[in-house]
Amino acid sequence: MDFKAKQDLNAIREVVNQVLDTYQGQDRNLQRSQARAEILIHSMGVFAQRGLHRTTVQHLLDAANISRRTFYKYFRNKLDVLENIYRIFVENMILRFQQQVNRSSTVKEIIRNTTNIYFEYHVSMGPVIRLMMEEARRSGSALAPYRENGQNLAVEILAREIHRLIGKRFDPLVLRTLLWSLENYSIYLLTDDRLTEAEVRRCKRVMTGIAEAVVLGEAEATLLGPEPVSEDSAR
Repeated sequence: MDFKAKQDLNAIREVVNQVLDTYQGQDRNLQRSQARAEILIHSMGVFAQRGLHRTTVQHLLDAANISRRTFYKYFRNKLDVLENIYRIFVENMILRFQQQVNRSSTVKEIIRNTTNIYFEYHVSMGPVIRLMMEEARRSGSALAPYRENGQNLAVEILAREIHRLIGKRFDPLVLRTLLWSLENYSIYLLTDDRLTEAEVRRCKRVMTGIAEAVVLGEAEATLLGPEPVSEDSAR
């Protein structure tokens, strides 16, 4: 395993363990088991590389180095694994989202901090995020209820804090539309060759400007205007 792959695996392990530790004893479906956690951790890389349809249970067994018997002790099939991964992804996003809101003293800070962490998290997790998001948006998907619940919680948190800080109330659909925009940015970035530092910065800048314009009624001109041209690129 090369250094970059080891870094990616450690980042995934940190996310999975954080969520499992948080919900230990609270939710039977998120109970801690080292074998279960390792299946989830190693399966992310398999799904990212092969996609859902080209992945088999045997691929997941080989990646986690566990037996078929152990696998079926915790999961029904490969989609059950993906469903659990997505649930952990959603739960972790909500945990991070709540932490950032708690640290923010203004609505502008909430918008900027949560937008930054959303993009950083999605970029760090890579292609598996796109696979899960596309599956979760599919009608009838087993992942869809987790997407819906996560968005409901995020809207509830946003609405409460916006009202507390500036006294404004919004139709929940307004805030949900902002969340849909964030999703679309992620899918856009994780398509083909768009995942560059410059394009991530651009998406973060524009999304921040749109959110500030909607929630605060104004946004800095630099957020919604054309990308600033550096001296080097102007030559």
